[in-house]
Amino acid sequence: GGWRSAYTNIATVNNGVSTATKEQLEGYKYPDWYGNEYEKGEYLIGLIMKVDQARNEATARFGSYTATVTAGDMGWGSRAPRTEFKPGDLCEFQIKEVDKDKRRLTVELSQIPAVQGAMETLNAKTGEIVAQVGGYDFYTNKFNNATQAYRQTGSAFKPYIYTAAIEWGMTPDSTVSGAQITRGNWTPHNYDGSTSNGDMPMKTALAKSMNIPAVHLLDMVGIQTGAQMVRRFGITVPMAPYLPSALGATEVPLDQMVSAYSAFPNKGIRVQPHMIRKVLDREGNVLEEWEKTTYKVVNEYVALTMVSMMRGVIDNGTATGAKVLGVPLAGKTGTVNDHTDVWFIGYTPTYVTGVWMGYPGRKKPLGNDMTGGHGALPFFVDFMKDFLKGKPKEDFDKAPPIPEDMKELNRQRSREMSEERSKLAAVAKSKLGDSTDTLSTPTDPKLEQVTLPPAPRGADDTPPPAGPKQSDSLPKKPDSAPPPRSDGATRPREVEVPKKKGKKGTDEP
Repeated sequence: GGWRSAYTNIATVNNGVSTATKEQLEGYKYPDWYGNEYEKGEYLIGLIMKVDQARNEATARFGSYTATVTAGDMGWGSRAPRTEFKPGDLCEFQIKEVDKDKRRLTVELSQIPAVQGAMETLNAKTGEIVAQVGGYDFYTNKFNNATQAYRQTGSAFKPYIYTAAIEWGMTPDSTVSGAQITRGNWTPHNYDGSTSNGDMPMKTALAKSMNIPAVHLLDMVGIQTGAQMVRRFGITVPMAPYLPSALGATEVPLDQMVSAYSAFPNKGIRVQPHMIRKVLDREGNVLEEWEKTTYKVVNEYVALTMVSMMRGVIDNGTATGAKVLGVPLAGKTGTVNDHTDVWFIGYTPTYVTGVWMGYPGRKKPLGNDMTGGHGALPFFVDFMKDFLKGKPKEDFDKAPPIPEDMKELNRQRSREMSEERSKLAAVAKSKLGDSTDTLSTPTDPKLEQVTLPPAPRGADDTPPPAGPKQSDSLPKKPDSAPPPRSDGATRPREVEVPKKKGKKGTDEP
């Protein structure tokens, strides 16, 4: 949007003229004028005391400080003070200079963006939070979007479901169905609106962020298994026991998402995040010290297999813009329905950085072109360009050979998938004739609920998808909910709270 000139006035405005009296103007106190201690660069609300039409300037008050606002101080709005302001208007300014002796400020008219964002960088090996930004400006809004904002995650949630599938016995080359799937009154669709797509390898489905394969994967491994995997990653918000959860219907704060992703490059181990190493007194005695707490999420094979798949998101998927950094990276984009929230969480072998952007409080579209790859990823790239300067270039470890117990599990899954393909082909032959070209878009209700695919026919290069909006995706009535698998969908176990000395970890809600 453009410049917002509808300022709040402390008095009544009639026909463009403020009724503010001298007593009202001089006695008014804005809540953020506490202490009258201001800093250069700070954003602050100022009260327009008077407007000089002849000189084309206005006088603004900030507690006991004043500032003269000239035509050159009007910022990118390029408006004239004599027509822009009325006495009693409360306007946003950025402080350019502070003269404490004269109690004068030099300011520039500004506007706090309506859109908010958050970013956090975590050392995956130590758990240290090395950078965190909770919003645009702390002085105007102290709500920390990195730790306090519970937002739907869109496709950034998919890696947890894919991890469950790898542990369940699938491999990056396992074929996952793109057939239409319907549960109750809900039918998922891809970013382009299609309700089916060509069957493809798991690694391609993740790189291209296809929605329908992700739903099939959750249906295969079971909702309870998926929910337990999410909990193992340290996400304290219970995953909703429905298939739309595969697409990010669960609301999670950024700091928990970053902490969860840290288990991937750290070979399946998540270290409890923290900001303070130790507290010393003036003599150097240790008063409090952080005790490192770790959690084993998955084994090394599963974690590093996921890293290799998530590298595909950067190499040829929805986040190719990150390749400009010239270092090995992996990650995942996320976009919520109607483009209300956009995410990107990426990592090197040591550092994980997550970015979220959206309107605070209520859901509101950011714009049709705003996706995780177009909205959040550029902030990730800009930050990492500077952050990685002077740091050694690291490469990811390769996944070790598949463990023996998982080899047998993989063979079992392959047999099951082969049997299901045979059953599907038999049903298709009897229902649809000899042709199997329609298997990816079945119309028979029985075929719609088949979760294991026929042979692959190549990757689908449709645009990246948006995650669902929970209010649209989840059934409104319990009796219309998508039926869970036979293994049930019970609430996963609580995450163990670590024992430590000193400041609490910041991944707690």
